[in-house]
Amino acid sequence: MDIDRNPMVKFFERLGHKVIRTQSSWWYDVQPGVLLTLPYYKQITPSENEINELLKKENLRALRYPTTLENFGFLSDITINTHKDYDLPHLHQKARNQTKRGLENCQVRPMDFEELAKDGLALNIDTAARQERKSQFCSQEYWERYCRAAGQTDGMHAWGAYYQGQLASFLIAVEAEDNWVEWIVNHSSTNLRDKYANNALAFSAGQFFLNEKKFDGICYGLGSLEDTTYLDHFKTRMGWELKPIKQRLVFSKKLKLVVSMAPKFMLKTAKTLFPKSYTVRKSSAMIRLYNKQTYDVPQHQGAIVND
Repeated sequence: MDIDRNPMVKFFERLGHKVIRTQSSWWYDVQPGVLLTLPYYKQITPSENEINELLKKENLRALRYPTTLENFGFLSDITINTHKDYDLPHLHQKARNQTKRGLENCQVRPMDFEELAKDGLALNIDTAARQERKSQFCSQEYWERYCRAAGQTDGMHAWGAYYQGQLASFLIAVEAEDNWVEWIVNHSSTNLRDKYANNALAFSAGQFFLNEKKFDGICYGLGSLEDTTYLDHFKTRMGWELKPIKQRLVFSKKLKLVVSMAPKFMLKTAKTLFPKSYTVRKSSAMIRLYNKQTYDVPQHQGAIVND
């Protein structure tokens, strides 16, 4: 797909990321010197020659991509929903009750990105504080730039759930390849969590994209490098599937040398000293998972469901 017809790629380019096209995929700099593929749900198998050329040409520290279970990598997942008739029966009973309460409490509707730029920052700050991490979404300058780039890109969508006129949760979606949609941001108010706005939001937006707009699927995220058990539990109860895949991490020669020389206790110490640092957390997780990569195929390859 050409970049001008690929909303996800166009958005990240507008946001200021380096975007690169190779034979197997689109890539963008998720961290300085680290590339990740777009879209997140698409599993690829690039050749070793393609990988080595990309590392060398772009002077990378590392690259990361989702791949199939039989390939080399660490076990991960993608969170997807492909129910063409997505409705309340697809939800776990407890989530169904919470969603009904959320729909009674909240008005769920599409938002424009100027509105989101104004109302969403407080929820970004709330979410980062709740998750005990620093986030670039807490910067007003970055958030306004993010919403401006989204608003200028066809195929970007914002949805919000409002409780008594106050934004309680929102999500940002972007159309991707093969008639799929990626949900790339989902933040919420801490004080209004008992109104079940996230349930109402995920359900209503899911119905819009699957039932009304007839997309083939929604990806609610590529498996994180860190533990996301609570979020995974929420998503599966809301009718999403955690589809097992692998992710592959490839390090440059220089980084492999550094990793081989760094004792494990140094990584643990750095994570303890800087628990909210995005760079420290992601780097520590990347090194840990890099060493867990294998060709082994899990015996049970069915969907992961948290009941």
